[in-house]
Amino acid sequence: MRRGLQRGRTAVDSRTPRPRDRRGLSGRLAAACGGLALLLAAGGCGGGGSTSAGGRTPIAGGVVTYALPANTVPNYIFPFTSIAYFSVVNTDNLQYLLYRPLYWFGDGRSPFMNNALSLAYPPRYNGQVVTINLKHYRWSNGSPVTADDVLFWVRMMQAVGQADWGGWVPHEFPANISSVRAVSQTQVRMVIKGKYSHSWFTDNELSQITPMPQAWDYSSATTKSDCTHVISDCAAVYNYLNSKSLNPASWPASPIWSVVDGPWRLASYSSQGAFTFRLNPSYSGTLPKNHISVFTEVPFTSEEAEYNVLQAGGANQLDVGYLPTVDAPVPPPGAAVGQNPVSGYQLQALYFWGISYIPYNFASTDPQAAILRQLYFRQAFQDLVNQAEIIQGPLHGYGKVSTGPVGDYPVTPFLAPKARSGSDPFPYNPVEARSLLQLHGWQINPSGVSTCIRPGPGPTQCGPGVKSGARLAFTLPYATGAAWVEAAVLQLKSNASLVGIDITVIPQSFNQVTGQLAPTCGLAHNKPCPWELLDWGGGWTYVPDYLPTGEELFLTGAASNVGAYTNGMNDKLIKASLRNSSPQAMWAWENYLRPRLPIVMQPLAPSALVESINNLRIGVQSPTLALTPEDWYYVK
Repeated sequence: MRRGLQRGRTAVDSRTPRPRDRRGLSGRLAAACGGLALLLAAGGCGGGGSTSAGGRTPIAGGVVTYALPANTVPNYIFPFTSIAYFSVVNTDNLQYLLYRPLYWFGDGRSPFMNNALSLAYPPRYNGQVVTINLKHYRWSNGSPVTADDVLFWVRMMQAVGQADWGGWVPHEFPANISSVRAVSQTQVRMVIKGKYSHSWFTDNELSQITPMPQAWDYSSATTKSDCTHVISDCAAVYNYLNSKSLNPASWPASPIWSVVDGPWRLASYSSQGAFTFRLNPSYSGTLPKNHISVFTEVPFTSEEAEYNVLQAGGANQLDVGYLPTVDAPVPPPGAAVGQNPVSGYQLQALYFWGISYIPYNFASTDPQAAILRQLYFRQAFQDLVNQAEIIQGPLHGYGKVSTGPVGDYPVTPFLAPKARSGSDPFPYNPVEARSLLQLHGWQINPSGVSTCIRPGPGPTQCGPGVKSGARLAFTLPYATGAAWVEAAVLQLKSNASLVGIDITVIPQSFNQVTGQLAPTCGLAHNKPCPWELLDWGGGWTYVPDYLPTGEELFLTGAASNVGAYTNGMNDKLIKASLRNSSPQAMWAWENYLRPRLPIVMQPLAPSALVESINNLRIGVQSPTLALTPEDWYYVK
């Protein structure tokens, strides 16, 4: 049985960082979208209900046609998702519309818990005991959402989470609870092992749970199981549900996926990847008096294709789409957006709560992984990322500088004070990159490939495991569809060539790129991996783990630690931040990890420059990217 995304435990930081004169460099630090909840970030737009129609009259009903992110289509419906499918487009553009998580996050422009949209009241803590009281929700088949439905998810996590949950972290949930039981039909009680911050346990453990209906507790179409109470039943149930989740064409008519507790049910799916949702007449939550009745998501192969449809209007009109950053007007000083070039639409910039990065693959058996493990190399490589130029160039002024492993925007108390200036701790500096490589034994061949001429572990040698003649040549698959991503990747390739780093860029679809994250290669499997660097075009949004304490992305062995980074002090500081609600504990971890560069930082681009038609009200966009189209309405 494979272990999440654990790809071995090869030490990465074998040297102490060399003091460097850097603005804002102080050291520091997943998922997922915690959940990486690992989660992997691709754009979407979320709405909150608005009671003001701007002087116009709200009307009931209506169809909204919504553009999916370029070259991205939901491809997994089961809300117990492995790392290969652990993406925002699956979670927010599909699963959360149908199946509500136990706790909902995203309240206006903040990423914090939204009690009104949660299935349960805020948890109560009494020492090591946490009590969850469910609200009165029902499934579309008439059954109530009960404590057993919560247990169903937890038992599956206990049985197969280590292998098949994208947000799995060693020694954490469910290993950090000693017991869990249904006290009544509406109450669940857990006993926590050890000391943990209550806010962390709520935001990063309980937040992962999505209650699952008893109608899903089958190991075949006709074989009833009892995973809810018998853990040994769960593997067969998971295998059955997972197999049924892989064929989108079967989802609308499925007796499994049609049992929902969310505000929407899936009505149809086209072979081109379009999804149509209709309101769930049995939804137990509160809906505004006037709201749309049909929500359709349509795919596009590129931003340009979407933009052409957005501008054309007519019979193929998009009600909610997005403006490519390469076509966006530069916002004037102090403004969030520039003048909208699309007539008849309102423009909003939406940034996701997370970080934007390119992972290194430290665990590959490929000899290049030994180079990536050298801290001096990662410092030199970060010197070649020109965040300011990417923001002012292909992003047209809409990006935010990434400063480290905690989200920079929106600014929250979680971000260390030293990082709040927004200054790039590693500003573009190819001269320093060249100097670092030469100092550590590399013969620089600009526009060619630099080679190691002083192998060995010494302070002026190439580093442990790097052999004589090793070449600075790497592969970088990247997701196509977003013009700024391609421009940034090609700029990095050009910048790297100045010091003899050769990057082979490989254009692929989003699903092709993220599909390579499945742990079937590397040291743990004694098999080379097809990538050294990987760019799916967004990074990581803190869904479903919303407190950015780092255990999902950077703790040794975590499923969403896709590059298999490992550092003992980093692990120690992360674990301390989980047990202490003081922000200083998180800041200490951030400030340690930041200069160690376990990832390549790139600018936080807008998840979308959202265009919504003038007579549609979609409300405030959520930085968690959670969609609530049930709150949207038309006006006349």
